[in-house]
Amino acid sequence: MDKAGIIWKILRRREVVRRRREEKDFDSSSIGDMAFLLLIFFIVTGSFMLRQGIFFSLPSKTAGAIKLDRKEIFEVFPQDEGFLYNGVVINRDEFKEKLALHKKNSSEGVLVIRMKKEVNYNRLVDTLSVAKETGLTRVSLKNAEEGT
Repeated sequence: MDKAGIIWKILRRREVVRRRREEKDFDSSSIGDMAFLLLIFFIVTGSFMLRQGIFFSLPSKTAGAIKLDRKEIFEVFPQDEGFLYNGVVINRDEFKEKLALHKKNSSEGVLVIRMKKEVNYNRLVDTLSVAKETGLTRVSLKNAEEGT
């Protein structure tokens, strides 16, 4: 075998060895960078999400009873269709108008919601959302079958 043949075999062997090493290598730095960027993205956007819903501040156990004048109480009976107010069934828009007028006349007014067991729960949520839309913050929930 001549010198050129030996050099060719050595170079060929080096080439084969390099190919095998390259096939076994795996560069994970780009995946790590991508995971880090996604983590930062979710942390930053998650802090700007606003909580939605109706939030209550319940009275403390040490708070005493509050006496209200009858004019400050707005009593409503949610129905499957509309709201029963002063013996008349009204729709949501009328209820919202009357509740806004009550809030305007009595800033310390209270909305008393009297629910019957057979009325759907979503009617209570709708009543609470109308109270939130009008800015009324004082709400009392009562069972319609109980006395005053």
